[in-house]
Amino acid sequence: MSDDSVSSILIVEDESIVGLDIKQHLLRFGYNVIGPVASAEDAIVMVEKQLPDLVLMDIRLQGEMDGVEASGIIRQKYHKPVILLTAYADDNTVNRAKKSNPFGYILKPFNERELRTTIEMAMYRHSMELQLEESEKRYRSLFEGDLSGDFITDGEGFLVDCNPAFLSLFGFESLNEAKGKNINSIFVHHEQADYMWQRIREKGILKLQEFEVICTENRTAMVLANISGNFDIDGRLVSLHGYFMDTTEIKSLEEQLRQAQKMEAIGRMAGGIAHDFNNLLTVILGYVTLGKEKYKDGEAVESELEGIRTAAGKATTLTRQLLAFSRQQVLNPEVVNINSLIIDLEKMVRRVLPEGINLATFTTAVNPGIFVDPGQIEQVLLNLAVNARDAMGQGGALSIESSNRELYEDYISAMGTIPKGQYCTVMVSDSGEGIPDDIMPLIFEPFFTTKSPEKGTGLGLSTVYGIVKQSKGYIEVTSRKGKGTVFTLYFPVTDKKASEEILPIPDMALLNGNEKILLAEDDNSVRRVIVNILKRAGYTVLEAQNAGEALLIFEEKEAEVDLILTDYMMPHMTGEKLIKRFHKKNPDLPSILMSGYLKRENKILPDADAFLPKPFQPEELLRVVRSVLDNASIIRNQH
Repeated sequence: MSDDSVSSILIVEDESIVGLDIKQHLLRFGYNVIGPVASAEDAIVMVEKQLPDLVLMDIRLQGEMDGVEASGIIRQKYHKPVILLTAYADDNTVNRAKKSNPFGYILKPFNERELRTTIEMAMYRHSMELQLEESEKRYRSLFEGDLSGDFITDGEGFLVDCNPAFLSLFGFESLNEAKGKNINSIFVHHEQADYMWQRIREKGILKLQEFEVICTENRTAMVLANISGNFDIDGRLVSLHGYFMDTTEIKSLEEQLRQAQKMEAIGRMAGGIAHDFNNLLTVILGYVTLGKEKYKDGEAVESELEGIRTAAGKATTLTRQLLAFSRQQVLNPEVVNINSLIIDLEKMVRRVLPEGINLATFTTAVNPGIFVDPGQIEQVLLNLAVNARDAMGQGGALSIESSNRELYEDYISAMGTIPKGQYCTVMVSDSGEGIPDDIMPLIFEPFFTTKSPEKGTGLGLSTVYGIVKQSKGYIEVTSRKGKGTVFTLYFPVTDKKASEEILPIPDMALLNGNEKILLAEDDNSVRRVIVNILKRAGYTVLEAQNAGEALLIFEEKEAEVDLILTDYMMPHMTGEKLIKRFHKKNPDLPSILMSGYLKRENKILPDADAFLPKPFQPEELLRVVRSVLDNASIIRNQH
């Protein structure tokens, strides 16, 4: 080409007069003209040297090669468009011409308009083809070079194409090996494959969905998937286009980060526990010393004993908060009407608020039934109310509102994913100063607080989080600086009916007894206290330091034992297993299980008649013992 802005055309014509005539036409059109040349061989040489933009070629030429054969070579080797010129239009010639894929076919004689139009259309078509080829190259380069596993399947999920990253992820040696494999076979969980097809058919697209997939025989991986479906005009799914991003390493790093954060939280927790318990121990030891001195001098020690009792009560509260935070505290769930709970709690909440804070409650939940421990949920709402009070100071507005909400798909909140379903929500809103964005990720961590030491330990919100999670609920938090904070609690709605049965509380005068109790407790101090309490109430106690001793005593005095009272955590054998051993010999023997730390998976105790959480008051112990013994007596009399 002599001019980049003007197209050049090579004329291949064995009739020199015709060739010169065509040249004159092309010059008038404004093209640069190469030739004419008279043979196909010369045409191929000229194309290689001059690289014309288009070739006008007669079919019948000098030499051994005709224009059809030369056209095919030029098209295949040099990718140049060719327009065939001929005076013959027989079927054989036309069919041969088609195989060379010409950009035009002009019958001689032709007029100038026909020639020009055919040339312009051929030029345009060739330009479009070049752009398409370039686009396909770019797409293929992106497809092949993408680090994600890109793939294309037919409408039934059989692989049609994939990139090297996909082959590497799933252990295929080649594209041919991967072709024909069905994408359903890569899912570890078949229900995930079913979910993928359902979403594609309903929505046409699947976004940012995590799946566990089978990579090789010995390896699985977590992947993040984006997949879209292509449908025909009748709505039939014809293909899937998508990619899998291997997130296994990311998940591993996230787990390492969580472990690091957990260790940091444990360190902070240890410091907080040590601080609070040291304070309580200081109080207890101080009162013990003062009590001993006053006792020597013959003075009354009631105030010191009350001080010790108060400090022990605070230690009990702290322990239960810690267990709630770790989601290990034993809950006693029941069907609760959240509207009634809020109404009953309103007076207590008002007591912790200063006069300048207005409290409003709204009980609008139509389906208010939830399956929770009511005492723990009351603690959650009280903690949130106290937190709101501290954020507002002496003035502001606090509201507690119940309502129902249905989530039609999983809801992504700042505090995690809330699954779709029917929920009863409790929204606690305040008009306080709000939570800064940099503090928001830390608010549920134990002992993290922005308050001064005398105002809080930092266990309030972590306790809230622990109780809600253990109650199979979820938390959403929204806050704006200077605009207040909203905590929304989500609890699954239950269809069970709330129990209206009111259990009678035994009169303290009726808690004494004369039965014989086998006590298994490995802690000497705790065992001594329990023995003294039971003996003072009239019971006979057989003491065992561990499960082995208890079994030996029972073997000797089985007929005398009226009740088993055992700790859960003991060396060599748990209290639950010990009770099972006793029940093999006497299935009707009543039993009580005690524990200061019982994991959630063990909170349902079919072999024990009652559970007594530590620490407990003497009257609580006696009340449970008497209740179990009386119930056992009623059952025996019925038989």
